[in-house]
Amino acid sequence: MSRPPRLFALGAIVLALILGRVAAPALIGDALVSASLRSPALLSLPLLGDIVVDRLGDRISAPAGSDTTLVTVEIAAGSSSSEIAAQLYEAGLIGDETGFIVAVSRAGLEGGLQAGLFQVAASMTPSEIAVALTQPYREPAIAVQLRAGLRLEQIVAQIGTLDLPFTQRELLDLLRAPSAKILADYDWLDLPAGSTLEGRLGAGTFNVPVSATAERFVRMLLDRFAEEIPVELRGSAPDGRSFHQVLTMASIVEREAALDEERPRMAGVYAYRLQQGIGLFADPTIIWVADSAALRNLKLEKWKSYEFWTFPEQPYTGLVPPRVPKDLVPWNTFVRGGLPPTPICSPSRASIEAALAPDMSRKEAYFVLIPGTNGRHDFSQTLAEHEAKARKYGWK
Repeated sequence: MSRPPRLFALGAIVLALILGRVAAPALIGDALVSASLRSPALLSLPLLGDIVVDRLGDRISAPAGSDTTLVTVEIAAGSSSSEIAAQLYEAGLIGDETGFIVAVSRAGLEGGLQAGLFQVAASMTPSEIAVALTQPYREPAIAVQLRAGLRLEQIVAQIGTLDLPFTQRELLDLLRAPSAKILADYDWLDLPAGSTLEGRLGAGTFNVPVSATAERFVRMLLDRFAEEIPVELRGSAPDGRSFHQVLTMASIVEREAALDEERPRMAGVYAYRLQQGIGLFADPTIIWVADSAALRNLKLEKWKSYEFWTFPEQPYTGLVPPRVPKDLVPWNTFVRGGLPPTPICSPSRASIEAALAPDMSRKEAYFVLIPGTNGRHDFSQTLAEHEAKARKYGWK
């Protein structure tokens, strides 16, 4: 007795749903679409979701264009679907923001889009782009290994041995004359007018993307330096020396010292000599002058085979041969007093810390390398003591 009314009721419900599916767009129009954008869960309901899809038509499925060129886009962490849609629309990668948002939801990817770099094309459908945004793009990179103590020309020489996307010349020009934008972005550089980036380049392994420019690589070097040398070490010394002067002393210590525990004492020797008005007589500065002169007569592509930091033959010690350009003389601490005008390499944190706080407690003015000790030195207070040790170790 109850079956016919039940069948009638069920039929009425089905008929209402069918009629609603047909009539809803005309009755509620874009209101239902707007509601689903505010509450994406509505799109998961079979009837309402289908109505929205029908209302939007090919706005959900049509690509923005026919260009198949892959474009790299960077999605910031925390971006919502609507923010991502706006970014893609502005880049010409989707043709309709609402269609993309609905496509994301219908694909079950609401909340699943990732941050990072992605490669998509205007020829991809919104759903294809949505799926692509769940898999961050890992751009191929070339590993570049740089150690502390390299002068900038050594870095350029090493780049000549690798298949990087920029030239040695592009890199050298930027290291020697950084752009105004770089100078503005890295206000801690403390560069005197006309100075290069020598002394301010980080060390370690750099994974350089295959699309990187010379400027991007330089920024990677500067960023690494800032990571290695925290802000509290990137300022003036307690005795008033500028960061530039600290780096200059640290660069000499870097080339002289092999053992971290000797760096403060070695910096103390140089600081004491400066305090007493004695020339630094630092061997690395002579080598720097000789290398600089030689590089000027060597084609850039030949730098990769040049042997840097080899002690030159006499009469470099104490003299400047005629073949050395006069503009390099200020770096020769055997004939000029005080610090050189600029650093001679990029020092490590240990050398910078030593230059900031040199140990002058012993009033030592000399040191000599002890052969067969892996870089250990013997320090002296007087010239007579120093010369005696030099004879002892076979240096005289």
